[in-house]
Amino acid sequence: MGIGDRLRAAREARGFSLEEAAAQTRIKRAYLEALEREAFSLLPSPAHARGFLRRYARWLGLDAEALLAEWDGAPVALPPARPSAMPSMFELAPIPARPAVPWRRLAALGIALLVLAGLFGVVRTRWLPRPSALSPSPTGIAPGAVARPTGTPLPAAGVPLLQLEVTAAEHVWVRILADGQVVYQGLLRPGETRTWEARSTIGLETGNAAALQVRLNGRPEAPLGGRGEIVRKTWSRSP
Repeated sequence: MGIGDRLRAAREARGFSLEEAAAQTRIKRAYLEALEREAFSLLPSPAHARGFLRRYARWLGLDAEALLAEWDGAPVALPPARPSAMPSMFELAPIPARPAVPWRRLAALGIALLVLAGLFGVVRTRWLPRPSALSPSPTGIAPGAVARPTGTPLPAAGVPLLQLEVTAAEHVWVRILADGQVVYQGLLRPGETRTWEARSTIGLETGNAAALQVRLNGRPEAPLGGRGEIVRKTWSRSP
């Protein structure tokens, strides 16, 4: 009798069906049937075949080691080993190389952008409109410097004057009032310094207080305010 015949005979002698044997051994009925038919190629792998045969033989009360030795020496067609779900190191798909970073092109592009930015700055500075063209005229007074009104009496000899010195850190609009008269209204350029004098009061108006540095009679004044802050300030001569 072959291995399969002895397995089937032992099972039938114990009065178990394939379904009951599968439930007792926890081996699928199809695998038990393959063992009894010696259809080992239907089992998952040779290792599974040896394990199932040993467990089934022991459960039937047969000499499992003798059956395994007989099975090992029999020229039985064994099922090919199933490929693992995880590929081996030789089966791994080649990882595509990262594309080379075009450093030369990026460097050339950066240099070109710097050159264009420099040219733009030169053209903008060269063609920047004069302050009179950009200065606002909220009160309807024509922009630009306003001459001292005719007939304004000059201060008496020995009377100290108020001297206001204004330096612009950036383009900024200002209006200067000396003794109640508008003496300047326009746009100061970055780094530009102007000085005005008055007999009794001198006032300053601007739309960006942080852009101005002010000195009164040679003494620096405190900052007028923050960026974009509209400020109107008046200084008076002490009696």
